[in-house]
Amino acid sequence: MIRLISLCLLLLIGYNTNAQLKRKVQFGARLEYTSENGSSGCKVLQVERGTSLALKLQEKDLILKIGNDDFTSADEFILKFLAYTPDQEIQLTVLRGKKKLILKAKAVARPQETDDNAKVIYDEANYKEGQLRVIINKPFKESKMPAMLFIPGYTCSSIDDLPNYHPYKRIIDSYVDAGYVTLRIEKSGLGDSKNTPPCESCDLLDEIENFEAGLKKLKSLSYIDSNQIIIVGHSMGGIVAPAISAKHQVAGVVVYGTTAKSWFEYQIEMYRVQNALAGMNPIEVEASVLEQYDLNYRFFVKKEKLTDLAKDAKADSVLRNVWGYDGNGKIYSRNAEYWRQIQDYPHLENWKNTKAKVLVQFGESDFQAFSKADHQLIVNTVNHFNPGNATLISYPSTDHYFAQSGTMQQAYDKFTNGQYQVLFDEYNFEVGNSAVKWSNEILKAK
Repeated sequence: MIRLISLCLLLLIGYNTNAQLKRKVQFGARLEYTSENGSSGCKVLQVERGTSLALKLQEKDLILKIGNDDFTSADEFILKFLAYTPDQEIQLTVLRGKKKLILKAKAVARPQETDDNAKVIYDEANYKEGQLRVIINKPFKESKMPAMLFIPGYTCSSIDDLPNYHPYKRIIDSYVDAGYVTLRIEKSGLGDSKNTPPCESCDLLDEIENFEAGLKKLKSLSYIDSNQIIIVGHSMGGIVAPAISAKHQVAGVVVYGTTAKSWFEYQIEMYRVQNALAGMNPIEVEASVLEQYDLNYRFFVKKEKLTDLAKDAKADSVLRNVWGYDGNGKIYSRNAEYWRQIQDYPHLENWKNTKAKVLVQFGESDFQAFSKADHQLIVNTVNHFNPGNATLISYPSTDHYFAQSGTMQQAYDKFTNGQYQVLFDEYNFEVGNSAVKWSNEILKAK
């Protein structure tokens, strides 16, 4: 779930009916910070829409400056970009091949979503000292309706203005088409959100509070039946969802591609699985695991500081090259404390205390949440304390992003080769459809 970046990584950087949160600008390209031929900047991996199209950026362009400002990461570039307002002129210094170019255009605002089967409502929820953008899809009905709260994976990526082919949008559409109100809430600092901490600085407890604000907002809507709420959590959302359902009454919880064991154990096994898929022979795989074992144990179990671990040159190299350590308290693009709290959080206790019905979904080609045993452990835990409440469904040839992508090796190869559109096109509709069918059945039985 962590080593490889989520498919939700298109940097679609972000009108509210209440006119409180203003629409922000959209960059609309997939970027990666890198160094090439003595120059460092954000390499354009894919031009999608928004300001990137207005600037006429091209794939493989290396963005060196935004205005007169340098930056040292993609995150920093994003923050500088978000300081612009719609229609404000933006200037980028770009290296295209060996030629340095100055590109200028007006910053493009995020468009508003539309839905043939629902009214899309842009609202907000209070969080800490600010507001988070809320996006509601309300079917065209007058009666009270069931509702679904969606919780995405770990990446700091906006869930606003998702293209129709995005797997998250397909899951949402499945519920909307079945007559459910759906609610998405941005993570802190993302999209149109205002005066909230940057997502990358937030820890797990902050994120749980974030989505609790979403549930509170959902329950406040006059047109939903508060006794018929389903939470759907993907990947790390499968950890956040039971943290919420253990404390708040909901009718059902659906999780896909998640984990149940300690994060230390998960990471060790992750290296074993993914390094084998990357082509290491069995001896090399075990050597890589041993190299990681002590470092993971010291960080996750003994709670040693990253700065202390990085004093050793070899450990520093592993931290930076494998963990994405930035030298300033961040690993895997998130606050390091976020990951350490996952190690200590009582995941199975949360499942024990969840009184809702539970559907656990497992993709058999998932190379990130690869443990079917973990998914079965969630079911066993729920059913031990609340007999008959949990069900497991497995999906052959289906990966972490709901794509029917073939074997685990084929899924890994497509992802690491950047064949994202192929994976989008291979979406397994049975994942969303079966979740909706299960939801309908448990709500009918209430």
